[in-house]
Formats: sequence, C-alpha cells, structure tokens
Amino acid sequence: MTSLFLVFGTQGAGKTTVLKGAKGAKVISIGTEMLNVYSRLTGTKDRDEVRKLGVLDVKHDAEIRNGILMKISRMKGTIALDTHASLKTGDGYYSGFSFADLDMLKSITKAIIYVDAPTKQIIARRKRDKSRRREADSADEIEMHRRMNLSFTTIYAMRLQAPIFIVQNDDGGLVAAQKRVVEIIEKAK
Repeated sequence: MTSLFLVFGTQGAGKTTVLKGAKGAKVISIGTEMLNVYSRLTGTKDRDEVRKLGVLDVKHDAEIRNGILMKISRMKGTIALDTHASLKTGDGYYSGFSFADLDMLKSITKAIIYVDAPTKQIIARRKRDKSRRREADSADEIEMHRRMNLSFTTIYAMRLQAPIFIVQNDDGGLVAAQKRVVEIIEKAK
C-alpha cells in the first residue's frame, strides 16, 4: 500500500530541510527527478538552471512530470513528495500539477503539508544558501508567490479530497517543524 504526502512551500521556507527529519517516509524531490530527465535531454546539471530554461514546452514538461508521477504512484510505502504548488516564471505562475496528475495520485494521497516561514526569514535563507542560485525576489514578490501557492494548494486539496496541514518553520523551530511533519504522516497514513 502507498501513502503519499504532497509537501509544498515557497522556495526558502525550508521544506527540503524539514523533510530531512521525516522518519519513516521515503522523500522524493520532483525537482531532482525533473533535473535527471532534463540533464539527459539538455545536458543541464543545475536544478536552478532548469527553472531558468523555462519549460521546453508546456506539453513536453507535463509529459515528463506525468511519467515521474506515474513511477511514484506505483511505489510502495510512505512517500513524502517534495515539490512546488506553483512555479514562478517571469511575471506569471504555472500550476505544479494538472488535474490529470492529481487524479492519478488521488487514491494514494493522504494529506498535503505546506511548509511556511515568515517572508523576512525566507529572504535571509535565500541569501545564505550558497548551494542554490535563487531569485532575489522582493518581500512583495514572495508574498504574492505564497498567496499563489496557497491558492493552488487549496484547489489540489479539493480535487484530491485531502486535508491541508500548515507547518511553520520559523528560525530556531526546525526540530518542532520536523516533529510536526512526522506526527502528520503517522496519523494520516
């Protein structure tokens, strides 16, 4: 049996770091999986560069994502899927999932976990993170992306008929955020 947990959050909120403490769940990053495919197709080795390439085309990108999700849907056990509710590209936003994607995952999705942090902390984390080349978004841009993420997350939850849990990952609160994620997974799986 598969128990899937979709884990969203604005870039810099710390979802990947929080998921390092998700004991009992296999953590899979859609970004890493997409990078593996794009690397074979374009030679790109940098996950932040994939975002800047833009999608090869929306249909092709959806086909790649769909293939990854199909593979995940056949896995067994508890899976925490580290991904994005929406992707900011230029002045617009793309949905992280199509209805077809969600329908494929509906029977195995137990909950959506949204990892959040205050905007000022997200800005500081992005500046400190030398392993990534993140955009230098303003506080207003981060707030808009957060609103878009929560809007998409709500739509996904409605389509999946799954609950949403918001986990705060404030500075100094990593262990508490990790414990909360483990609690959610244990109760919902």
